[in-house]
Amino acid sequence: MKCKNKVAIVAGAAGNGMGRSIGLTLAREGAKVVVNYLTSSESAETIVRHIENRGGNALALRADVTKEDGCKELVDAAIEAYGQIDICVFNPGAGWHPEPVEKLNAQGALDDTFRELAPIYYLMPLVLTGMFERKWGCLIGLGLDSKKPSPSYAYNVGKAARSHALLSCRDRLWSHGVTVNLICPGPVDALPSFDSAVELCDHGTSWENRENVTPQDIAEGVAVLCSEEGRFITGCELPFAFK
Repeated sequence: MKCKNKVAIVAGAAGNGMGRSIGLTLAREGAKVVVNYLTSSESAETIVRHIENRGGNALALRADVTKEDGCKELVDAAIEAYGQIDICVFNPGAGWHPEPVEKLNAQGALDDTFRELAPIYYLMPLVLTGMFERKWGCLIGLGLDSKKPSPSYAYNVGKAARSHALLSCRDRLWSHGVTVNLICPGPVDALPSFDSAVELCDHGTSWENRENVTPQDIAEGVAVLCSEEGRFITGCELPFAFK
């Protein structure tokens, strides 16, 4: 198991995309997973039950990670349950404002950048103290391949802000044994059901026959970066090739 006995917060882990697959995969690799959600309580509990039924350890915690109080409540509850935090995955981010720059919805664009940065600014000070003390930790951000930007100006700017917020502290974090990396896919299709997410996580037939990048591909990248195999990888922006 790549992440045995590590404690991971996966922000935004209860949807039908990358966050859910990341939570399932880190649990598969032995991590104790904090399944953070905002509105999808039923989905979060389904993930937790599945992990527990397979002998893993997971906890569903509601918190708005764009708010300072929400982040503090999330971290406090995770530490109360598991004693420490070793991995923090920043998944939720910007909305979608596709208008061109000459028709920019300024407030929407500013909100996008805020939603990309707020979880990082609020969570990092809370999780890094313990990571520094233990000389081990992993921060993972879901970003955007800068060589393949989206059609949305505001979305691209928000993701660029997230990338800089994380990678600009690479050397500081590494001096304390903590890695920080970005997973940078293009648009990844959501999965149709929880069962399909589990089947991919288990490397079943759909995994073997996949024809493009799935949320599970992203999750496998996260698992490697959080493992001993990825111990000396920091400051990278891991891209994915799409058909």
